[in-house]
Amino acid sequence: MSGNWVKIYTTTQLHRAEIVKAVLEDHDIATSAMNKMDSMHTHLTVGEIEIFVDSKKTIRATHLITKHDL
Repeated sequence: MSGNWVKIYTTTQLHRAEIVKAVLEDHDIATSAMNKMDSMHTHLTVGEIEIFVDSKKTIRATHLITKHDL
């Protein structure tokens, strides 16, 4: 990931991360996700899923997340 990406959302729930990605991508905001969950222990909430967007779209992405109460 280059230096132009900013983390805007973090969760321990995969479905919530997918919803955030879908909402942002529906508004033409490219996303990148980094899943730091431990795949050996999926029943535990060890680690997080982080959503990143281009630094130029941070304000718009944050507004959309707040607007949709994500």
